[in-house]
Amino acid sequence: MLGLVVATPEDVAENKTRICQPAPQWAINGTAPMKRELGRVTVVALLKASQFCLKQAHSLGGLRAKLSRDGLTDISYMIVNEKAALSRAMYWQLKRQAPKGVPVYQQELLEPDVWQILDGDKDDFLIYDRCGRLAFHIPLPYSFLHLRYVESAVRVTHAKDFCGNCS
Repeated sequence: MLGLVVATPEDVAENKTRICQPAPQWAINGTAPMKRELGRVTVVALLKASQFCLKQAHSLGGLRAKLSRDGLTDISYMIVNEKAALSRAMYWQLKRQAPKGVPVYQQELLEPDVWQILDGDKDDFLIYDRCGRLAFHIPLPYSFLHLRYVESAVRVTHAKDFCGNCS
């Protein structure tokens, strides 16, 4: 058992799951990152600025390079840092460890918590299809990038219309 969030067609039809549903509306500092990424597979990493997550942020660059070498270049990546005070204090370290060109979003104290809006937790990876629908939600421990779950989810989302035709 993979432990990934997987839905049956019946679950999707009866709206019992977030899988294949559009991303919830969220913004940070007035920017709505998901709106800009429509038309591209999008990888959203929910990382807490800590020693381990700095490694995860750095490893995201390796994943991007590997997929790019295989011709999967039209994929968008972003990191959303936790809202807690310690994570906010370590934001710049997380930003330095993030691959070049991968935005790191820092939540503001008075804004709604993006992690709650996305129903995510520390080290979760959310993979959205070209229409902005959630194809995979990969939690710990499956989200460790040295494993292949995140990579496989990105590849499947990129290659197939997992959630149906995206016009």
